Amino acid sequence: MPDKINPTTYFDITPKYDKNNTLYTRDTIAKKLFEFLCREQELTSEEISLCTGSGTVLSAFPANSAESSIHSGVSSDFIRRQKNASHAQEKPDFIIAASSHSSQMDEISHLCKAFTELLSLFVHNEVIHDWIFDGLDALQTSICIYDKNANLIYANLDFCSYAHIKDRDAVYGRHIDEVLSEIGIKFISTKKKRKQMKIMDVLEYGNAVLDWEVEVVSAEKPNDYQLASNDMYPFFDGNGNVNGAIEISRSRHKQIAQLRNALGLTAEYTFDDILGESRSMLETKKLAMTFAATPYNILIYGESGVGKEMFAQSIHNYSDRKNGPFVAINCASIPAELIDSELFGYESGAFTGASKKGQVGKFELANGGTLFLDEVAELPLHFQTKLLRTLETNQITRIGSSKTISVDVRILAATNQSLEKMIKDGLFRNDLYYRLMILNIEIPPLRNHPEDIISYGEFFLKQAAEKSGLAQKELDESAKALLMQYDWPGNIRELRNVMNRANICTDAPLITRENLQASLYPESYALHALAPEKPPETRIREKKDAVDRSHAELISEALSISGGNKAKAAKLLGVSRKTFYRMLEKYKAFLAK
Repeated sequence: MPDKINPTTYFDITPKYDKNNTLYTRDTIAKKLFEFLCREQELTSEEISLCTGSGTVLSAFPANSAESSIHSGVSSDFIRRQKNASHAQEKPDFIIAASSHSSQMDEISHLCKAFTELLSLFVHNEVIHDWIFDGLDALQTSICIYDKNANLIYANLDFCSYAHIKDRDAVYGRHIDEVLSEIGIKFISTKKKRKQMKIMDVLEYGNAVLDWEVEVVSAEKPNDYQLASNDMYPFFDGNGNVNGAIEISRSRHKQIAQLRNALGLTAEYTFDDILGESRSMLETKKLAMTFAATPYNILIYGESGVGKEMFAQSIHNYSDRKNGPFVAINCASIPAELIDSELFGYESGAFTGASKKGQVGKFELANGGTLFLDEVAELPLHFQTKLLRTLETNQITRIGSSKTISVDVRILAATNQSLEKMIKDGLFRNDLYYRLMILNIEIPPLRNHPEDIISYGEFFLKQAAEKSGLAQKELDESAKALLMQYDWPGNIRELRNVMNRANICTDAPLITRENLQASLYPESYALHALAPEKPPETRIREKKDAVDRSHAELISEALSISGGNKAKAAKLLGVSRKTFYRMLEKYKAFLAK
């Protein structure tokens, strides 16, 4: 053995394989180490053997001489001494057996000591190796390592799943092209069609490549492909030559899952969070629960502030999609020119200002779950056509791409406008309306279920106290009366805001009418709402007048359309001419106005 190693000498550390293309085992390492030490100690003429703990002979000197001697007991004395000297365990992993009549027992003892020390170093490194590679197997990111000839040296479990490799030990040491060809998998670049994988360029030129997007296509299912983004890094030997490369792959599905987790795309509310014991609210909740159990799209009507998104989240959490993502988008807050990219996503460089990495759209983020389109009436007409197509085909196409992506998304849409009127005005597509409104729910405004106002107010006061850390306050009777008199144009949202202000602005433990009136905003609402309550007779007369006025407006509209022709006007209204003339007489006072 040389006294020292030239410090400028570099070792080839490329993993070695046996004739079966399998990485060397511990037994193989022990055998090679034993044979090396025997030659260095000049013991090859002695009767000496390396055995496993169970007695299997791994190597022997002189060649083919030791197996019979071991089993005949020639070396029993030495084996016994070795076992007695071992404090590690009763059954050692390896035994060095030699004739007890050898004249070189000192050299054999030195060999045993050197073998034990060197093999211990190997075992220690092997344990560290196991920890490292077990850790790589735990990652939900695909990692593989190639040698300088593009032979596969290592692949973690995620890569094996991604590339459909069933037995990774069987493919180690083989060229990656050969491996993929045998499995029936192709990695096809989406940027530029190539005859060879991009990793070949990395190994040839030694330059890293980032965000190289490929289609992973299976020969068995050519139409069932997935997209992945790959980062490839070369590594070098001591002379600066490329010695191999590592590739990190992220499938689009996993990128989307990571993005969902980062954005927290979950529904917070359930039907238990929706307050209200009035008949109208209980019936609305019951209807929503019934609809939630179906797979159909739902259109939610309601004024601003009634809790449309709370209902949408509750429907999601009550449906069989509750374990999927809940993605919400306010259609009114997205500029018309960006709505396509927000919902469908875009590829790298699809337009000026686009991110180099592209962007995942809301449809892809919501795949397997629910997409909530709030203020859907604000969608521009050009996009309504694309949305309709998506609802019909369950497919989207990113901006800048020609590839279609299948999506499984349930749509919940909400609006505070009359889509029927918008259809008549040419502002909303009729066919899209019926795609969205397979089922519909109308959430009543707060003024239509006043019996819930006090309980809502008290709940919001309690909630405000918990958030602010202030003592909880109560409403006196005058404050409760004011709550009931006010018509709440901002609905539940406005009531919550008023309670928050009252909780902060009132020092006393009891909130009075004056305290509450100061918290109402703007004051014009309060003044209008605080007008003295009218006698029942007056209220009935006003309602009757309103009905008569409506009839008069209907007659005027019919006459306007018919150009003053009373016969045509009667036909438009679906009444006889005789009835129409009686209506003219009855409502002439209002018609004159």
